[in-house]
Amino acid sequence: MHELAVAQSMMAVVMENAAANNAKKITRIELVVGKLAGVVPDALRFCFETLKEETIAKDAALIIHEVAATAHCATCNLEREVGLYDYFCPTCEGPVFPKGGDELNVKDIEIE
Repeated sequence: MHELAVAQSMMAVVMENAAANNAKKITRIELVVGKLAGVVPDALRFCFETLKEETIAKDAALIIHEVAATAHCATCNLEREVGLYDYFCPTCEGPVFPKGGDELNVKDIEIE
């Protein structure tokens, strides 16, 4: 489960930003997670709940915005939402290339 490493990295970024802004408390953390990022949101939430104990984020809410995976077909120019194993265009059967959905970012941090 690499979600623990992802949660640890996220907490490091959040805590660093909170310290830089002299925060006493973190109340909300928003993440953007693409469907192709390879992260299971529920597992990430579980890891976050464990890591936030005894920190200034102990009462923080974690909001995860999931981003659809999109791909572009160079043959017919179709751009569409795809699944993890969609390698070919449904229109012309040409190869598709990922365009979005691999994001894994801290979008916003609410502090006091």
